[in-house]
Amino acid sequence: MSIDGRCHCGACTVRLPRLPDSVTECNCSLCRATGFRGVYFRSDEIEIAGDFDSYVRSDIGEAFLRNFRCSNCGMATHWEPLTAPPHERMGVNANMLDPTAIAGLPVRHVDGASW
Repeated sequence: MSIDGRCHCGACTVRLPRLPDSVTECNCSLCRATGFRGVYFRSDEIEIAGDFDSYVRSDIGEAFLRNFRCSNCGMATHWEPLTAPPHERMGVNANMLDPTAIAGLPVRHVDGASW
């Protein structure tokens, strides 16, 4: 059973292979500012389509992720490692998913502000 999601304007879409195990809420400055709540899968399990802008953090010692957002509505959509694919882990913004589809999933709180 796949799970489909979309950005606010619908221009960017994601298809996940199954319901995630949990939703991660991080308190780092980027996740707080963008409202990103993560669900994670291997890159070869996710279908992502749309026109994206990207951002690599410059405020940390060593950046390792590229963050993406819809180039039309600006919603944070996903991140991927800076290394070449396939990726063992990619993050998708759970806010793209229908809230009823992920209702009841455990929420994992991560203290990214302390890293």
